Amino acid sequence: MNLTQLFQTISFIALKGIANTFLLSFGAFALGLALGSLLAFLQVLGAGFLAKVIDYVTRILRSIPPVLMLFIVFYGFRIDNVVAAIVGLGIISSSYQSQIFRGIIEAVAARQLEAAFSIGFSRWDAFRNVIFPQVILLSIPALLNEFTTILKDSSIAYAIGVVEIFTVAINLANARMEYTLPLISVSILYIIICLSISYLANLIHKKIALLGYGESI
Repeated sequence: MNLTQLFQTISFIALKGIANTFLLSFGAFALGLALGSLLAFLQVLGAGFLAKVIDYVTRILRSIPPVLMLFIVFYGFRIDNVVAAIVGLGIISSSYQSQIFRGIIEAVAARQLEAAFSIGFSRWDAFRNVIFPQVILLSIPALLNEFTTILKDSSIAYAIGVVEIFTVAINLANARMEYTLPLISVSILYIIICLSISYLANLIHKKIALLGYGESI
């Protein structure tokens, strides 16, 4: 193995599979964001019984291995494998994103809801105009970290036949009957992407801290 072979293999894997990897990652993240934020807001602002139900639901979802969820969605509903992967990963991610939002909502609301009420805001107005904008801002670093988790988990879509970068690497290894170079190459791809996102998350975290929100994260 030399650097030329390594570069060629990385390029081949990226060319053949990176589009689906990002499609799965962004699709699942968006679904998880929508479901997770809804679950968090209902859990924090809802009645006691509803909050307990949502808490148990998110605990159950976090207990299910992502690959098992993909199998349940794909074989249970007989839908397209890419759609099944997005839905399965998105559902699992929603349980983690809901906890990100819930923690930040509780941290922000504890200090600022009373102040909002004191100047005449209704509960909905306080949430919409005071709490929600800060929750979105403060959640960005944690959500970027969650995105890297989804991106890495997208490799399990290989199990239901989705052609993403890990699938391409495995197919290439099987065709060549040589596994070291393709697996190292796909590892480097994941490392480059994840470290780039991690750097961005840290940068945003520092910017938010400069705005005086560091203690809330």
